[in-house]
Amino acid sequence: MGQSLGSELDGRTVRALDGGDRLLLRLDDGLLLTVRNDFRLRHGTEVEHFYPALGLPPSGTLRHLADAVITTATVTPAGGLELTFDTGHLLAVAPDPAPGGPPHPWQLSSPTGPLHTGGPNGTATP
Repeated sequence: MGQSLGSELDGRTVRALDGGDRLLLRLDDGLLLTVRNDFRLRHGTEVEHFYPALGLPPSGTLRHLADAVITTATVTPAGGLELTFDTGHLLAVAPDPAPGGPPHPWQLSSPTGPLHTGGPNGTATP
């Protein structure tokens, strides 16, 4: 729990993706990144927006994240999450937008429990 998000994620490979009402990135060593809030995936000048609450198939542009390696992971000042991959893609998760939004826009967990959570009001808690 004491490690920074970057040290937890940098160099990890996406082993599998799942969709539904959230995006699940299954990473090395059993780590699981769950994204419940709206996010965008950028590659060069192309940007695609995703809305998990509307249903999310792990296909299309998202399939480019399969076997990609996270090169940087950053929590934004507002509590969003930005991941850069070795494929050149940038995944940017919006912070908690308002009351009624997902209670945790994103969460990183291990098999033993949560490690980092983007909390309400844009806070990240280890």
